[in-house]
Amino acid sequence: METWREGVEYTFRTRYSWKHGSGRDTTRINCNHFTDFAGDDFPLKDITRKFLKSYQMDMEDREICNGSINRRVTPVTTVLSHLYDEEEIDFAPPKVKQYKESVGRPYFFTQNEVDTLCSITNNRLSELIRFAACTGGRMTELLSIKAKDVDLDKNCLYFGGRPGFNTKNGDWRVLPIAEPIQQIVRDRVIGTHPDCSIFGDEWQNGKSVLWYFKKATRQIGKEPHYVFHSLRHSFATWNVEAGTQLRVLMDMMGHKLYKTTLRYAKATDTARDEAIASVFG
Repeated sequence: METWREGVEYTFRTRYSWKHGSGRDTTRINCNHFTDFAGDDFPLKDITRKFLKSYQMDMEDREICNGSINRRVTPVTTVLSHLYDEEEIDFAPPKVKQYKESVGRPYFFTQNEVDTLCSITNNRLSELIRFAACTGGRMTELLSIKAKDVDLDKNCLYFGGRPGFNTKNGDWRVLPIAEPIQQIVRDRVIGTHPDCSIFGDEWQNGKSVLWYFKKATRQIGKEPHYVFHSLRHSFATWNVEAGTQLRVLMDMMGHKLYKTTLRYAKATDTARDEAIASVFG
């Protein structure tokens, strides 16, 4: 038993409560949430405590309530425990605390690491990586942004819609187009039909992005808990280190809750050094 997909299907076939219980459909939905995050073929041995923490923080960033976070993580640990009991895997399942509040520091890449990732990947993935790191966009937002959501004259782009156009939940946010991605955006928008996704035609779903990104992070020696969503954490962390006001960052990240943004205010080594230097020289 090697992959998440194999583990899930085996558990549904052999665990009595999953095979016959009334909560089977809900359990399948919660398993699918993890599949969307990690991918079908994610190695079971790489589902470590740190990786599950990345999964929790991804959900927290999307402001999913703590109860739902716990319900989505529980089936993952159940699969691993069942496989271990059935002697289908030879490593002990990780122990993960139930979520009560924000814990720890989000995992993020340095700017040099992002540069390296871009240099070792093909053009379409490197541009998506750069775009994610310079906008803090979630993968679903990146793959759905259309040419009409970009205003080259004002040098800005809109996630979740744009002024005058209501989205399903009424939420949209505006971001300046950072210098490192200005040419990427121009090349992808100019001459493109307004209703065409500027990335989505290349990546029909996020699973292929996850696979290729994981391969790239392994090449630079990063652990499995550094996932594509860590690029969003990187954008936020870099802004905090640069002195961006948290209220401004909250707006750019599209957070509804201030406490979600406040996670990034946890001191980094760079922030500490610069704070002391600015006060004492």
